[in-house]
Amino acid sequence: TYVRKSNRWKIYWQRADLKWHSYPPAPEAVFFDEFLAIVEEDDHGCFWG
Repeated sequence: TYVRKSNRWKIYWQRADLKWHSYPPAPEAVFFDEFLAIVEEDDHGCFWG
């Protein structure tokens, strides 16, 4: 989610409780490319299983 006020991308993932939680290793990114890299890397298996 892009937050215009802070010019940052907040990163969330949906847990088994069906609620959205901040992504622990990197809860936000400054640039969209950085956001995509974090999701692609997926250290905890939250996005790609």
